[in-house]
Amino acid sequence: MIAATTVKYAAAERDPSKVDALFRQALTEVLPAGTVQPRWIAGRELTGRFEGYGAVRDFADWCDATGADPGFEFGPPPEVVLYARHLLGGHVVHVECVAEQHDAETWFRLNPSWL
Repeated sequence: MIAATTVKYAAAERDPSKVDALFRQALTEVLPAGTVQPRWIAGRELTGRFEGYGAVRDFADWCDATGADPGFEFGPPPEVVLYARHLLGGHVVHVECVAEQHDAETWFRLNPSWL
């Protein structure tokens, strides 16, 4: 359990790295051991963003570990936005990953015609 003073301090400074660390610590308690976490961003809602090398695989592993149902939207070619919104520890959590379509198709079946 995270102390209220820790939360108050992180919120007061509005330092993105401290907010990320705070959510990582809190979610460690509800995630299966070894689950790779995204970078957490606190805005209108809590959003986790998978970025960099291996981001699509980490996103796929996250969905498997948490039972989240992934969705996708096509961005400007060749990009695709992978996303999942689900309940985790009683709170709605949104995770996303922007990737090239051919990388995403390695882990997910994407169908541009929705057939």
